[in-house]
Amino acid sequence: MRRTGFLGLSLIVLAATGAVGPAQAGESVSGRPRVLSGDTLVVSGRVVGLYGVAAPGLKQTCLNAKGQSYACGAHSAQALAAHLRDASVTCQIRETDAYGRALSVCHRDKEDLSAWMAEKGLVMAERGEKATYVGAETVAWGKRLGLWAGSFEDPTGRPRTSYSKASTVADAQPETR
Repeated sequence: MRRTGFLGLSLIVLAATGAVGPAQAGESVSGRPRVLSGDTLVVSGRVVGLYGVAAPGLKQTCLNAKGQSYACGAHSAQALAAHLRDASVTCQIRETDAYGRALSVCHRDKEDLSAWMAEKGLVMAERGEKATYVGAETVAWGKRLGLWAGSFEDPTGRPRTSYSKASTVADAQPETR
């Protein structure tokens, strides 16, 4: 059984009492983030997905420029965590996805995190109506950065674990094991 610390328990209580409800478009959340994956954070107790991009799953492997396998999903998450080390972020919620994440445009100071991840080749830009970051992705593709240095499976359609109502606020698990 997973242990929940005081903060996690407090957030569960807040969720149960309705003090932290479902994400609403236009709402914003701010705080020091906890990185769950290369495209998912917990900010102020809320599971936030980076809008317009998709990272490889934490257990996904890719091939680098030399054809060697590496843990590209873990690498994406670690790069984001290192970039955000002691920073605070502000996330403007756009919508809630089918998995319960509050899809948001998140900024560290004035830097758009989805754009930063796409420019480094650590995520792929979504297509269709969420195609905001295709230009940033093209920069990485042109320089053969990150995922674009080798070969990888497109993460935009990868299955995810659904975050339950309680876990969207407190006890998020990024992937099934």
